[in-house]
Amino acid sequence: MPVPSSSLKSVLIAGGAGYIGQVLTRQLIAAGCKVTILDRLLHGFEQGQTISLLPGVEMVEGDIRDTELVAWSMRDQQAAILLAALVGEKACDLSPEETWEVNYRAPLSFFQAARRVGIHRLIFTSTDSCYGAREGEKLDEESPLAPLTLYARLKAQVETELLDQSRDWLGVPVVTVLRLATVYGLSDRIRFDLAANLLVREALLKGRAVIYSGEQWRPMVSVSDVARAFIKVLEAPTSLVASEIFNVGSDRQNIQFKELGNILKTIIPNSVIETIPADPDLRDYYVKFGKISRVLAFNAQTELFDGLQAVKVALENGFPADPYARLWRNTQ
Repeated sequence: MPVPSSSLKSVLIAGGAGYIGQVLTRQLIAAGCKVTILDRLLHGFEQGQTISLLPGVEMVEGDIRDTELVAWSMRDQQAAILLAALVGEKACDLSPEETWEVNYRAPLSFFQAARRVGIHRLIFTSTDSCYGAREGEKLDEESPLAPLTLYARLKAQVETELLDQSRDWLGVPVVTVLRLATVYGLSDRIRFDLAANLLVREALLKGRAVIYSGEQWRPMVSVSDVARAFIKVLEAPTSLVASEIFNVGSDRQNIQFKELGNILKTIIPNSVIETIPADPDLRDYYVKFGKISRVLAFNAQTELFDGLQAVKVALENGFPADPYARLWRNTQ
């Protein structure tokens, strides 16, 4: 049977050198947990250089498609978090075959490896974009999925298969799925191909940011709050998280992009925020986050204004040194 959450002291994070993974690793280390990171460092060695030097971190460079390496990395681990993926529509469309291998086949193999070695808990990272274009609806974990992109379709398919297998297998690992809202905020491996971060960079450094349509709804959440949500799941009693799905975000941060423009005007008053009439992004959805608040007592702590203000201040202070470098985006 799974060990009590209070004794979870070792965690494997596949994809731990990425945007979310680096923030999560730091929070776990601060909580006294040892972390093993499995990451292929797709964006270069420097991607994981800083995080690998933290006391309590072991870095394993490799691919989640390498089943033997995955099993070896799981040795002596009590929990595993699967962040590793080809992330985003553009990155996935570059190579649909590789996307299928990394985002579909590898997660299922990851689960089987966790079963073999006796991992107690496994968290699969999914996305709220699985809901698709649902204008006028407020969506919760019971709402039917209508993914529009290859990335979202594969996430939805893996969710279903992992949860079905975990229910059939009455033992370990306990599987939990987290559907993340659109993420923003600071990380040692910050991403500027995410909408809010990108707009801050452009408004500050170029003096002009462009929003298309502005009418589309999108739920937002800070990367630090996402990391906290993972830890909440690890700490929770098994009965609350076994074979469960949780939307991760904040009801008050369901916003239209035109509202994001208003925040940018306040943070960077000398910039021009231009809204160009266009068809709304098809990924238009309003998501409810009551379940994770009710069941796990998780509530977002970072407001959108504060998170974007922190990105602005970091850029003003020279981080990253070259905000347009390839390292800071997943797509070309």
